[in-house]
Amino acid sequence: DLETDDQADATAKAERKAKRDADDLKWLMAHKQGRRVAYRLLADTGVFRNPFNHSGSVTAFNCGQMNVGQQFLARIMEHAPDAYTLMCKEQRNDD
Repeated sequence: DLETDDQADATAKAERKAKRDADDLKWLMAHKQGRRVAYRLLADTGVFRNPFNHSGSVTAFNCGQMNVGQQFLARIMEHAPDAYTLMCKEQRNDD
Protein backbone atom coordinates (compact mmCIF):
# COMPACT_ATOMS: atom_id res chain seq x y z
CA ASP A 1 0.00 0.00 0.00
CA LEU A 2 1.43 3.38 -1.08
CA GLU A 3 0.22 5.22 2.03
CA THR A 4 1.86 2.67 4.34
CA ASP A 5 5.13 2.98 2.40
CA ASP A 6 4.96 6.79 2.67
CA GLN A 7 4.34 6.54 6.42
CA ALA A 8 7.24 4.10 6.83
CA ASP A 9 9.51 6.39 4.82
CA ALA A 10 8.46 9.41 6.90
CA THR A 11 9.04 7.49 10.12
CA ALA A 12 12.48 6.30 8.99
CA LYS A 13 13.41 9.84 7.92
CA ALA A 14 12.29 11.26 11.29
CA GLU A 15 14.30 8.60 13.13
CA ARG A 16 17.42 9.39 11.08
CA LYS A 17 16.99 13.11 11.78
CA ALA A 18 16.52 12.52 15.52
CA LYS A 19 19.65 10.34 15.63
CA ARG A 20 21.66 12.93 13.69
CA ASP A 21 20.46 15.71 16.00
CA ALA A 22 21.41 13.65 19.07
CA ASP A 23 24.80 12.82 17.57
CA ASP A 24 25.39 16.51 16.76
CA LEU A 25 24.62 17.50 20.33
CA LYS A 26 26.87 14.76 21.73
CA TRP A 27 29.66 15.99 19.44
CA LEU A 28 29.19 19.59 20.59
CA MET A 29 29.22 18.62 24.25
CA ALA A 30 32.29 16.38 23.80
CA HIS A 31 34.48 19.45 23.19
CA LYS A 32 35.43 22.13 25.70
CA GLN A 33 34.73 24.86 23.13
CA GLY A 34 31.31 23.34 22.43
CA ARG A 35 30.49 23.24 26.12
CA ARG A 36 31.42 26.93 26.40
CA VAL A 37 29.09 27.74 23.49
CA ALA A 38 26.31 25.66 25.08
CA TYR A 39 26.77 27.38 28.45
CA ARG A 40 26.65 30.83 26.85
CA LEU A 41 23.46 29.90 25.02
CA LEU A 42 21.87 28.66 28.23
CA ALA A 43 22.96 31.79 30.09
CA ASP A 44 21.88 34.14 27.28
CA THR A 45 18.42 32.55 27.14
CA GLY A 46 17.95 33.08 30.86
CA VAL A 47 17.88 29.48 32.03
CA PHE A 48 19.90 30.45 35.13
CA ARG A 49 17.89 33.54 36.13
CA ASN A 50 14.38 34.58 37.01
CA PRO A 51 12.50 35.93 33.96
CA PHE A 52 10.37 38.35 35.99
CA ASN A 53 10.45 42.05 35.15
CA HIS A 54 8.22 44.93 36.24
CA SER A 55 7.06 45.12 32.62
CA GLY A 56 4.74 42.30 31.61
CA SER A 57 5.93 42.42 28.02
CA VAL A 58 9.58 42.11 29.10
CA THR A 59 8.63 39.18 31.34
CA ALA A 60 6.85 37.53 28.40
CA PHE A 61 9.90 38.07 26.19
CA ASN A 62 12.22 36.68 28.87
CA CYS A 63 9.97 33.63 29.29
CA GLY A 64 10.10 33.00 25.54
CA GLN A 65 13.88 33.12 25.60
CA MET A 66 13.96 30.90 28.65
CA ASN A 67 11.73 28.36 26.91
CA VAL A 68 14.26 28.03 24.08
CA GLY A 69 17.03 27.54 26.63
CA GLN A 70 15.02 24.99 28.57
CA GLN A 71 14.38 22.98 25.41
CA PHE A 72 18.11 23.01 24.67
CA LEU A 73 18.91 22.05 28.26
CA ALA A 74 16.43 19.15 28.08
CA ARG A 75 18.19 17.86 24.95
CA ILE A 76 21.57 18.13 26.68
CA MET A 77 20.26 16.25 29.71
CA GLU A 78 18.77 13.55 27.47
CA HIS A 79 21.82 12.98 25.29
CA ALA A 80 24.87 14.23 27.25
CA PRO A 81 24.11 14.56 30.97
CA ASP A 82 27.71 13.88 32.06
CA ALA A 83 28.92 16.61 29.73
CA TYR A 84 26.47 19.03 31.37
CA THR A 85 28.04 18.35 34.76
CA LEU A 86 31.51 18.82 33.29
CA MET A 87 30.40 22.04 31.60
CA CYS A 88 29.21 23.47 34.92
CA LYS A 89 32.47 22.52 36.65
CA GLU A 90 34.49 24.12 33.83
CA GLN A 91 32.39 27.28 34.04
CA ARG A 92 33.00 27.58 37.78
CA ASN A 93 36.75 27.14 37.23
CA ASP A 94 36.83 29.76 34.44
CA ASP A 95 35.32 32.49 36.65
